[in-house]
Order: sequence, then structure tokens, then C-alpha cells
Amino acid sequence: MTTDGPPPEFPDGEELDLAMPSMGTLVIRTWNEPDQTPGFRARLTYSQSPTSEPKTVYKDDSDEVLREVRQWLLSQAKTPGGA
Repeated sequence: MTTDGPPPEFPDGEELDLAMPSMGTLVIRTWNEPDQTPGFRARLTYSQSPTSEPKTVYKDDSDEVLREVRQWLLSQAKTPGGA
């Protein structure tokens, strides 16, 4: 139930610039679909930087949503160690 792919570690074709602050965006919308098992649905729309095109993924598992958010947050860290 995923479109596009999981957020990459770094933006496509871009290198990590430690001098620039990270400025990505992540929006999560959740809802429940009656008569569906599971009924939980989430749409995550994200970008890695203000100049990158947004990507969207859909999930029907809250643990998968958390995994995507964690991966996206790690990609926004200024250094590989997150420090």
C-alpha cells in the first residue's frame, strides 16, 4: 500500500551540507475506513528540503507510520550521528 518509496537517507542527487540547517516538511493525515480490516489509514507527504519535490506514501499500520517518521527524522539530522 505504498506509493513512491520510503524517504531516502539524503535527498535525491544532493549531498549533505553541514553548514545548512535541515528544512524538510512532513505532514501526516490519518483516518479510519469503515468496513475495512484494518480500518486505519495514514498518508505521509514529505520533502527533504524546500527545493525538493514532495513525495507521498500510504500506510495501513501505525507501526509502519512510526518507522517512516523515524527514517525521515534521521534523514533531517545535520550529521550522520544526529548530533
